[in-house]
Amino acid sequence: MNVKKTYTLLKINIKDIHKSNYDLKLSADDEKSCQVKQQDSPLLRQLNIVRGCERERVDELIIVEAKHTPKNLELLAVLINEGFLYNGRRFVRFGKSSSQAKDGMTVFVDQTYYAGLMERSQLGVPVRQCVIPKYESYRCLIFSSCQFVETEKLPYIVMVDEYKKVLPAQHVRYASIQDREYTNPSTGETNVYKNQKRIEEGYHDVGLSPFDGFGVHTKEISEVFSRALGLDYTPAGYQIRLPFLKGMSVEAPIRDFYRERGITHVQDIFGESHPVEKIDCIWNVSMWKAYGIFKEEFGEKAWKTYLERLQTYGYQIGLSKFTHHTKDIPVYAKLNFQYLQCLDLNNPAYSLQFKQPDKNYDILDENNHGKIIKLSRYTTELFEKIIKGNKFYTLKFLGIHDTDTNSLTSKYIQAVLINDRMLTDPPFRNLLKRKLNKAITQMKYGKIYTEGFYHIIVGDIIGYLEYCAGLDVKGCLDAGQFYAPSLPDGECLSFRSPLVDPSEVNKVRLVRNEITNKYLTYFKDQDLCMINLHDLTLPQQGGADEDGDSFFLTTNEILIGSKIEKPIVIDMDDKQAVTPVDYNAENILHYECNSRDNRIGEITNIATAILNQVTEDEGSRKRNEDNISLLRLYQGKEIDFIKTGYRWTLSKQLRTYMKKIPYFLLYNYPKKLEVYNKIKEANKSAGDDDKIPLNAFRSPSALNELCDYATQWERKNLIWDRTAGSNGDLLIDHELTLTDRELMRQIKRLLNRFKTDLRNTIAEKEDMGRMMEAYQEEIRKIPVEDRLLANYFIKVSYRTVMEDKILCWSVFGEIMLENLKRNTPGGRRSTILKADFTEEGAYEFLGKYYKLMEE
Repeated sequence: MNVKKTYTLLKINIKDIHKSNYDLKLSADDEKSCQVKQQDSPLLRQLNIVRGCERERVDELIIVEAKHTPKNLELLAVLINEGFLYNGRRFVRFGKSSSQAKDGMTVFVDQTYYAGLMERSQLGVPVRQCVIPKYESYRCLIFSSCQFVETEKLPYIVMVDEYKKVLPAQHVRYASIQDREYTNPSTGETNVYKNQKRIEEGYHDVGLSPFDGFGVHTKEISEVFSRALGLDYTPAGYQIRLPFLKGMSVEAPIRDFYRERGITHVQDIFGESHPVEKIDCIWNVSMWKAYGIFKEEFGEKAWKTYLERLQTYGYQIGLSKFTHHTKDIPVYAKLNFQYLQCLDLNNPAYSLQFKQPDKNYDILDENNHGKIIKLSRYTTELFEKIIKGNKFYTLKFLGIHDTDTNSLTSKYIQAVLINDRMLTDPPFRNLLKRKLNKAITQMKYGKIYTEGFYHIIVGDIIGYLEYCAGLDVKGCLDAGQFYAPSLPDGECLSFRSPLVDPSEVNKVRLVRNEITNKYLTYFKDQDLCMINLHDLTLPQQGGADEDGDSFFLTTNEILIGSKIEKPIVIDMDDKQAVTPVDYNAENILHYECNSRDNRIGEITNIATAILNQVTEDEGSRKRNEDNISLLRLYQGKEIDFIKTGYRWTLSKQLRTYMKKIPYFLLYNYPKKLEVYNKIKEANKSAGDDDKIPLNAFRSPSALNELCDYATQWERKNLIWDRTAGSNGDLLIDHELTLTDRELMRQIKRLLNRFKTDLRNTIAEKEDMGRMMEAYQEEIRKIPVEDRLLANYFIKVSYRTVMEDKILCWSVFGEIMLENLKRNTPGGRRSTILKADFTEEGAYEFLGKYYKLMEE
């Protein structure tokens, strides 16, 4: 693959700007602590054009961090209105991407470049009024990280209208807003609560946009895009990024399909016909976010003018995502608690033990295992092999063939492949322990492996081609069917994050048929899934669209058999937005202050608290189901909030569920777990009236069962071989004379300081990479030849088992590997190769098979 370009920018906290009285000055050394890497993007390319040259260090843009707090919003008002000085240059607000908005970031630009870049971001079409959140979200699509298709001209693109249809009489749950009376039973006083949201159920016609966010292109364009990315295969789907345009473009048999049906031309949204033989891409206006703006300004010449503006300003097609070949990805993936808690996985035996404790109950006994424990066994059996020292599983778990060759992990893996003795090397063992302990902790809150993986979704390609040619739109899939030939045909569950309500879990049938076999065989071996155009898949699965969204597809029988059947929850006012306003400084400030937080996690945690309450009371169960359905709608509003500016405010009643989280979720929040344990310990010696309420609750839910099981399994099985060897004799160059005691003392002092700084950096969750870079720079300044200095570091680092070795491997890893090869004459070297499952001695790992070869 082509190497992705990266640039260095500054990221500065708003409080630091305020402390400087909005006139911040930093030296070159001080700047280093604020530097961040950014991948190539249309914005950075436009800056190169305006500047007249390309530079790795981008000093015309500064990212300002201002999280959503009352104090920050106060400071932000000054910053947005007046800008700030940085080293004598004035910077003014330019914009932010949707992801930056959620993280409380805004990009500021050197005022000298503002006008030119603003014109380019608007393609020379300023707006007077707009829905600012939506407009800013689309104008700032040029912030997206991309790789680019470097061509003299753009492909021949035909822009068609969006296809919409109505599915009649669908059985759905939805929210109605009503005034509700409440009578206080103690006082008899009646109050009216205005605009209360209530879940109702019934049959309604539901509108659908089956091709929302995706279009098609020819095989030749797939090949052009693949070459631009430098791939060794040809992806079928690519996520497109252009100014005011985003979506998924997927390969389609455009010419063959139309030739067989006598279609010679395709008409665009403005009535112009285009010869099929010339067409490269057919996209639709759900992808083109500036359709309304350009239509109003240029009428029937809107699309031609848009393309001309792209050429004028030097924009190239950006590719921000593409489909992967299954040879490059695991075909098993980790589930999460959002998915698991929306299935019927509760275990009657565990529930009975919860209600009637039995001291003889053994959660590790297979006779007591419920469905979720059976699901987790693949994960625990994998971990057991690693704990017992199996070389193959240890190396695969650490990421052999999946790790950056410059990383510490990669160097450790290379060392083990050269010489087995390195399995006992302290840094390798510590790395393995840290990673495995983390994976076990994650298992306690639902991260367990299962067959299946994520697929990028697109609409029915045959139906899309039918629509674009004015034919009767039937498609090639029926309701309830998906086409994903990377998985076996048959029943399948489909999940999409974030997931709140059990109705969002979609049970479908994977199929192949005569049409897919004729036209769409190129889907094979790619993480691409085609959905049908006849059911509610898109609104059901979290209001998904087809501009790059992914579904997790699994054929696991336990999961399929645990699907909860209930009507789909539908937002009857989907995409409701705030009113258009003048595009001016005052309204932009209002937008900036109101779009700096993200409540998706809050909503998910409330849903988790409700879903893990196990009750047999029908009234409580009904209330819980209705609250979960409401939260599904809250979540949809929140996901779209960055673009619509419209959200529902969580009610006090729903917020009460945030006071206590389910016990298993404590392991996702270490500080809350620490508080829980402290309260529990304090309550042991407290009287009944003095006990402190715990911050988490126990219940016989499946996820709490998994947490208890993982904890007991860990106590029984996590017993490490404590044998550790200092392998300095393998890693040092024995031909060198290393007798400079003063240099060794200097290195020892540096290693001691590093050990302290490393501990503090981890505790404070600071940037480890930046600290490592500072030490590497300091080491490089020591006036000793590189190879000699490396061996002095090896000698000092490997004097004892306890001495820190991370810094030595980080700076001198390549030299250490060369020494290791030289000191392993005639030793066996290991290689891991892909194998067929039928081969003798083949190992299975995450659904694929390998052989460990010893040379």
